[in-house]
Amino acid sequence: MAAAIIGVGLPVFASAQPAPVVTEPYAPKLADIMGTMQLRHLKLWFAGREKNWALANYELGQIKTSFGDAMRYYPNVPIADMTTMARPSAAIDTAIHLKDAVKFAQAFGELTDACNSCHRSQGLPFIVMKVPTSSPFSNQSFPPK
Repeated sequence: MAAAIIGVGLPVFASAQPAPVVTEPYAPKLADIMGTMQLRHLKLWFAGREKNWALANYELGQIKTSFGDAMRYYPNVPIADMTTMARPSAAIDTAIHLKDAVKFAQAFGELTDACNSCHRSQGLPFIVMKVPTSSPFSNQSFPPK
């Protein structure tokens, strides 16, 4: 009986809610894309450090997708020119496919330097990336299974 009473009342509550108004397509904020890339940067490092090449390859792919999103959504913003990331990304890709931890670490350092160079060129020198030292992802295992 209680369920029937609650069930009758829910449609009234639901209809009282205003419908959302969408006036333009959603575009993520550039800062949100960059924040996501920062998390991917961290996860890429730990995957490569643990030689979990499948996870590293996945995270690199996600970073590349985020680069593409930044260029697509913000084509007229100089910061969206992610071409400076192409060489370090390709070097990381090669290291992953070779399963070479030394080359991976070197290429990751180059990617991190490219991030910082871009930040400086855009007047954001206070955004400084570095090779991660600890992971906040205690709910993810980075060593391969």
